[in-house]
Amino acid sequence: MMTTDDFLVELYTEELPPKSLHALSILFSNAMRERLEKASLSFDEIEAFATPRRLALLVRGLVSKQEDQVIERKGPAKAAAFDAEGMPSKACVGFARSYGVSPDELITIQNGQGEWVGLRQKIVGQPTIALLPDMIAECITTLPLPKRMRWGSGDLQFIRPIHAISMLYGSEIIDANILGFHVHRQVIGHRFLSPHEIILPHASSYAELLEKQGHVIPDFNKRLELIRSEIEQCIATTLKGKGLALIQDDLLNEVTGLVEWPVVLCGKFDDVFLDLPEEVLIAAMQDHQRYFPVVDQTGHLLSYFVIVSNIESKDPARVIHGNERVLRARLADAAFFYDVDHHTSLDQRLLQLKGIVYQDKLGTMFDKAHRLSDLTVYLADKMDLDQAVAKRAGLLAKTDLTTQMVGEFPELQGTMGYYYAKAAEEPLDLAYALKEQYLPRFAGDQIPEHPLACALAIADRLDTLVGRFATGYEPSGDKDPYGLRRAVFGLLRILIERQMNLNLNEIIPFALSRYKALLDQPSNTSRLFEFIKDRWRSFSLEQSIDADVFAAVLALEIFNPYDGHLRMLAVQSFKNREEAQSLATANKRVSHILAKYAGKLQSNAIDPKFFEHDSEQKLYDQLHKKSKQFKQLHEAGHYDEVLLQLAELRKPIDDFFDHVLVMTDDIPRRENRILLLTQLRELFLQVADIALLQ
Repeated sequence: MMTTDDFLVELYTEELPPKSLHALSILFSNAMRERLEKASLSFDEIEAFATPRRLALLVRGLVSKQEDQVIERKGPAKAAAFDAEGMPSKACVGFARSYGVSPDELITIQNGQGEWVGLRQKIVGQPTIALLPDMIAECITTLPLPKRMRWGSGDLQFIRPIHAISMLYGSEIIDANILGFHVHRQVIGHRFLSPHEIILPHASSYAELLEKQGHVIPDFNKRLELIRSEIEQCIATTLKGKGLALIQDDLLNEVTGLVEWPVVLCGKFDDVFLDLPEEVLIAAMQDHQRYFPVVDQTGHLLSYFVIVSNIESKDPARVIHGNERVLRARLADAAFFYDVDHHTSLDQRLLQLKGIVYQDKLGTMFDKAHRLSDLTVYLADKMDLDQAVAKRAGLLAKTDLTTQMVGEFPELQGTMGYYYAKAAEEPLDLAYALKEQYLPRFAGDQIPEHPLACALAIADRLDTLVGRFATGYEPSGDKDPYGLRRAVFGLLRILIERQMNLNLNEIIPFALSRYKALLDQPSNTSRLFEFIKDRWRSFSLEQSIDADVFAAVLALEIFNPYDGHLRMLAVQSFKNREEAQSLATANKRVSHILAKYAGKLQSNAIDPKFFEHDSEQKLYDQLHKKSKQFKQLHEAGHYDEVLLQLAELRKPIDDFFDHVLVMTDDIPRRENRILLLTQLRELFLQVADIALLQ
């Protein structure tokens, strides 16, 4: 009789990377699920556990053995398996030998296609505990990890060194050696609060005993929600409802990956530090110390912060005091740097950029500043912005890289430029441009709000892309150390979401021309355009644009992302109309006829006197009428209206092909019809190449 029980596996390791801990746990769980399903081992569910020092899985209701299987294997056709005397052929003997049986043991398999010799074998299911060790070993060695470590004298590699492996099926220990580790039923508690072994009587007791006896909450999500709840409770108690913790999801995930037994405490820093820019305080607390900042009801920072400790101290006040002292020192350094930075003007900092190499072949950051200035002015002209302010914004864009504050807080580049520009009484648009030039920094991040900031952000990305491709660099596989894919996605988002009509086919050559003093010869930009198109395709798919719609629009060599996006939206909507398939088919037919016609036309204008059927005249009249409408709608960017007008041509086109032979022997009429189809084809190409729609 088939029985079920719970199965537990725990990898006890050195400290796992906190930012990727949750993702690593999911990978481990998915790998185990895949292997269980492949082995036909049924189960109820898989619970994943993850702490800084352990990855564990609890498989609920796992069957105790595989079911027996009857497998039918088909060999050669029966007619070819035996000769006239009934003796087995070489093919038959070879088939039987391959499965370790004699020809006499083969059976006849019959179906609607004929008869074959074959073999029916019963495969006895193996006990689950015999299969699990190899499964776990495969999971450990094949997880798609970004970086692996090797330790000791063995060859085993994992994201961090493994110290022990525990495995239980129900109450039974799985007696095995996995990758050099002898499996046991003990687990180890919190390294400081309960650093002793805990004997597990049953796999299902793992989480409960580890929490009660080991001071470890192994469930990642339970730990995360506990931290969130405790932070909110701590602030409510300390500030009596007058404050709110800034709980950033990324930081909450990271902190959850840093602690096994979270203890939440509230600290305070001197009010004098509130004179620093809020971004500096937040960076010091969040990015450097993993603290949660606190704000008032209006969103302004308060001089409080929340600590999540991994130790339940007998004297919490000492823990709080120690963290306050560390933060005070960091904020004192920041205040000193901020004061010192104000003593150097932005123009002086521009000259200091000469000492920072941007890239060996592409000069210094000073050179980049001048390229950014030229390119931002070029864009400002097209965007009707103040060119003088644009020129200075480009020059000053990278000056905060020379400040001590950015040296201490690299994540504040751009932000500090904003504050120093405001202090120097630069135009406010310029200050915002410096602040927003790096937006968006990651997928889902906000994009620049101010027009000059958009221009500078576009200029920065294009300068980077053009420069890298000009020197022959191109990302390959998953390697992209200069973030060129991210740069293209940011570029596309700004152009499309800010509805900016800018043609990359004009801007990129200008950006490349700014490198003329550094590059020995002009660079071919075709590879860069292909790279941008590949990223644009991915971006469009994320926006629910079908691949054939993207191909139909880009077939027209569109280099204006916003214009191209409007076309895609229109074609995507048009594609769902009843007329779309008929027009796409007609367009393909027209394209094929024109592509095959190699003769040189004697005339270049349609002459109605050569019309032989009413359908020709009607199509001609419709084309003449639609051409004027299309021109106005096209210039206004109303591509959906263009396609709706195009849909009205369905019947005239169908009638034309039903009654007219285009490739007639009558040369004047044939050429007249070719000209008519050429004009029709030009109308089809007003928005996209509809022939490419599937």
